[in-house]
Amino acid sequence: MGEKKVSMRQIAKICGCSLATVSYALNHTGQGKISSATRLRIIDTAKQLNYPTTRTTRGKKNRAAILVTRLHGESVGRRLHLTDLAMQLEAQLLELGIPSVILRLGDLVEDWRKILAVSPSVIFVLDGGCRAVAHVNPPCVTPMIFVDCDNDDPLYYKILPDYPSLMGEAKTRLGREDLFLVAEPVRSGQLMTLLSQGFAPQDVFFHDGTQSLSAFLEAHQGRKGVVVGDLLGVEVCGQFPPEDLAVICSLDDPGLFPPQTTLLPAPNADKAKAAAAVASDLLTLDYDPTQGNRILVKGNFPANG
Repeated sequence: MGEKKVSMRQIAKICGCSLATVSYALNHTGQGKISSATRLRIIDTAKQLNYPTTRTTRGKKNRAAILVTRLHGESVGRRLHLTDLAMQLEAQLLELGIPSVILRLGDLVEDWRKILAVSPSVIFVLDGGCRAVAHVNPPCVTPMIFVDCDNDDPLYYKILPDYPSLMGEAKTRLGREDLFLVAEPVRSGQLMTLLSQGFAPQDVFFHDGTQSLSAFLEAHQGRKGVVVGDLLGVEVCGQFPPEDLAVICSLDDPGLFPPQTTLLPAPNADKAKAAAAVASDLLTLDYDPTQGNRILVKGNFPANG
């Protein structure tokens, strides 16, 4: 005899909630009716019981919202990086049959109703923090994936470069441990901490326009350093010996840099592919919650020269 099928009613009884709440959770509906924590508890219970969750989304039309965050006084390099990432993500989602809308915003809470107006099935946040999500009204029950940012909230997936590995590779390639860091500013405070980890405070420069890049580089003559950001890397190479630099780049255009520069690619295309795959798994509920929700995308380390 075949196994008895699990019903939504059984899931509701185990989770201590109503049948309607289970239906909302498994079908990604009921905006404002359930919390993200409740939705994830229901989904995990359904998976543990081998409930065929993928059937609930079959034939459903999905749409993604890609949120590109703004910073006051942000550089052209940051805008270019995030625009390219958004376009790469849009292309990857389209291959999976998921159309998307790209929105630039400065404040998640203020722009929340504009986001809901596109009726997204999944939301991507590029370089943004998750704390504001708790303050949106109506509450967010849509799956959210944070790309190029980091946080400790277990409710959300995070997709970001494996910066510890990249920094370690930079030290190996340049043959020094005491590197300096030059990077574009990021909105995610936790990512900023991750980037600067292992560097002395006086050897860290975030290019936010409040201090002089030239003065910082002049003070570090005779040293070697790592630069995060393509256009920023080009700028630094114009003021510092390129053979003493490693650039973590995302635009997949090595021709931007002098040939002596050590390049450590962390392509936007790879992050977009990983993020789109996570979205597909979330929308079909075909994922393993035990594998963790923080995905570090490995860099590509071709031999230089």
